[in-house]
Amino acid sequence: MTTYNTGNPLGSAAAKDLYDNAENFDHLSNDQSNEKWPDRFGRERLTWHGIEKMSQEAISSFGYITLKSFQLGAPLPNNELTLPNQALQDETDGEYYRWDGVFPKAVPAGSTPESTGGIGVGKWLSVGDAAFREEANKKYKYSVKLSDYLTLQESASAAVDGLLIDEDYHFTDGESVDFSGKVLTIDCKAKFIGDGKLTFENLGSGSRIVHPHMQSQTVPYVISRWDSNGEWINDPSTIISTLTQSRTKGYAPTTNDVDIYSSLPDNVKNQNLISHLIISNSSGIDIFYPKATFGSYESFKNNNVKFWYPRDFYGDMTNCIAFTAWDSTDYYHGNYVIGGSTNYGSGSGVCFYRNDGGVSRDGGVIGGFTPYRCGESGVKTYQNEVNGISQRCYSLRFIDIYPIETYYDGVDLNADYGTPTERQHDYTLAQYGWNNLPTNHIVSNIQAYKTHGVGIWGDGSTGFYRDIYASYSRGAGIFIKGSGKNFKNLTSVQNNAANTPGENQITLDGANIIDGVNIINYTQPPGLAIFAPNSTVTNLSAPGVSSSSINIGNIEGLVVGNQISVQPNLATQTSAVYLNVVNTGVASKREDTIKVGPGASEVTRYVISGSTPRLTMRENHGDFGAVNIAFSGTVLPDEAVPDANSYAVYWDGTNLTALINHGGVLTRQKLTT
Repeated sequence: MTTYNTGNPLGSAAAKDLYDNAENFDHLSNDQSNEKWPDRFGRERLTWHGIEKMSQEAISSFGYITLKSFQLGAPLPNNELTLPNQALQDETDGEYYRWDGVFPKAVPAGSTPESTGGIGVGKWLSVGDAAFREEANKKYKYSVKLSDYLTLQESASAAVDGLLIDEDYHFTDGESVDFSGKVLTIDCKAKFIGDGKLTFENLGSGSRIVHPHMQSQTVPYVISRWDSNGEWINDPSTIISTLTQSRTKGYAPTTNDVDIYSSLPDNVKNQNLISHLIISNSSGIDIFYPKATFGSYESFKNNNVKFWYPRDFYGDMTNCIAFTAWDSTDYYHGNYVIGGSTNYGSGSGVCFYRNDGGVSRDGGVIGGFTPYRCGESGVKTYQNEVNGISQRCYSLRFIDIYPIETYYDGVDLNADYGTPTERQHDYTLAQYGWNNLPTNHIVSNIQAYKTHGVGIWGDGSTGFYRDIYASYSRGAGIFIKGSGKNFKNLTSVQNNAANTPGENQITLDGANIIDGVNIINYTQPPGLAIFAPNSTVTNLSAPGVSSSSINIGNIEGLVVGNQISVQPNLATQTSAVYLNVVNTGVASKREDTIKVGPGASEVTRYVISGSTPRLTMRENHGDFGAVNIAFSGTVLPDEAVPDANSYAVYWDGTNLTALINHGGVLTRQKLTT
């Protein structure tokens, strides 16, 4: 209690109140005995000591996330701890420590507690090996832990509402665990280790698998397609020279690696190595923070399965995360990957087979997912058939995805691929042509960086693409086939880095509506800046791009030339607009030319009939302020001037003659003789 306790209102400057305030502040800051102290109004307030104690109790109640190690460095981005309940092991004595100071806390490889801040309050605090064992021995009410049983199936059969994986479990290829429809929380403090497939069957809806970790028993042979500067290695012999055994330093080559596969040693070709968890007949479950050290996950014939925030995830020789339905003609929905990241893997980061989200587009990849250096695509919807059944997907969401340096494509949302063949258990070709299925995906905020293939690839006759950004891909930046889609804000930054003929920065070959296109740092490689000959485009920005590199259909709103900036190092800047270009042999063309330096600008108009543009008008040629109008070189028939109160001029031998339509009455008047 304060000394004077006058009861004066808040804000009082009386000397006694100021004394009481100073006394209160002293207790708040420095009292190490009392967790609470009454203020000058008699209300109990936590002291700083009390706040610290409450925080420690809260941290303890979270449970520790145990990590290895000071000696290896914190196994997180930038070797930094970010949470107060992350406990890092000191391998010299096996003790675990948590950081009691400011976050993030960097712990580089080769560290000890003493070398990274010391031990004590505000530094490293031991959670104790005994404390860790106590944490590992925690059970849910009526639950069991794996170490009490000989097999995973025995522990699953005994579990009521929870199962603690408290020690590494070594599975055999093809092993299956039946959970008999129980709604369980499976809390994984250790790994599932093995080569091959482990299947979880019949988990009840509402079940949770927390921190699962798949790891191969065998260390695979992997390649790296990137040099020390992060640039693509394109020489096959150099790629093969990177072969090494590691679970985390590259991906295992497969037949997809056509440039090197025939030259690989037989033991590498034949390794066929996975550590693969299949979740089957288990709709309505959540998998939180899945990990893999050369491993992978598959949801087989399930609805409403969500993988939340994959992390520390290094893929094996298949897709990192897949939603499959190999032998079923049913469609599946409500399946998601939410946030997180995957690294390497011979397949895609996420792949969907035969999923249809319906009207609500229930399913997909959302929440900021980053696939890194996949051996195939970052995110993919499978094309064509498997086992004679179409695996194409419809009405999914792909939002906030950031593919980085994937070997194939950043995001591949094609449904049809290759030579057209009749679809099986799907729409027929008579219903929807090849590459024109009603895929109807929502695709938003995709940022593909430095892919070896296409940044963003897809097809379909419906759907909405918004805020699509591709930069520095070796292939095309954005390549979408099919008609009837809406696009908003497409950006291409210096794609087709391989300078491949015919690869455009942006290709949209169907008839679509496009609002907002940005072409940045285009250096005129063999492909065009944009190829959209059948689409309507508004708001095209293409600084420094010549008219010969732009092929678009209808322009609405601002004219392209008004959007193209004149670059200081260019003597002349020209933009061309082709209107209604379906058959480029019949079109209308307008060119705006801006000259830097002496002179000004001119506008020319042409009609195209056949292969040669025919000039109809030229404005301000040579900066003379004149308008040049083309005359016909042959005598015009009456139907050449169909509009009342208009005229056309032609040469009749050596006579310049006007054909005049005056109120519908045609007359011919010689202008020269």
